[in-house]
Amino acid sequence: MVKPMPKPMSVAEYLSSERDSPERREYVGGQVYVMAGGSSRHNRIAGNIHALCWQMAQDRSCRVYQEGMKLRVGKEGGYDTEQAFYYPDVMVVCGRPVPDEYYETEPCILVEVLSPTTASIDLREKRLEYARIPSLRTYLIVDQDSLFVRHCWRDEEGHWQQQDLTGDGYIPLPCLGGQLSLPQIYRGVFE
Repeated sequence: MVKPMPKPMSVAEYLSSERDSPERREYVGGQVYVMAGGSSRHNRIAGNIHALCWQMAQDRSCRVYQEGMKLRVGKEGGYDTEQAFYYPDVMVVCGRPVPDEYYETEPCILVEVLSPTTASIDLREKRLEYARIPSLRTYLIVDQDSLFVRHCWRDEEGHWQQQDLTGDGYIPLPCLGGQLSLPQIYRGVFE
């Protein structure tokens, strides 16, 4: 996200206009932000994670999305200023589908690949917003310029934990019954 569009919108206006928009736009509390395009590294990392999660999801009733599906955060029917719609780089949903085919509400895994224009938002604002999602178990923040993943997860008591991984670390993905390794995530990225 860079800077908001000049005119605030309601959730209904945003959802209606988003269907015809040539660019992806995120919605936060009435403000709409146009999304910048990602680098080739960013896309390869997101693609690797998507492919690995998709393979694991085949044995479960889970859906895996890469960048094109919106995530709705906030209480349905709440004030527009309390609503947000984001486009996570990768999203895994293992619950029931929501009635709206244009967004999901109950992810178990969210992944954001850091870029210069979104790093501060991914590390602070989105992390706080995502932590409010009851279904979310794993949030990965992935650096595109070095072998580094911040693994955030909800423990058995519902508290958030964090581990920074470099090199050959492994990341458990309980809702998919598998794990990711850093070499898998970064395959073909720095070659």
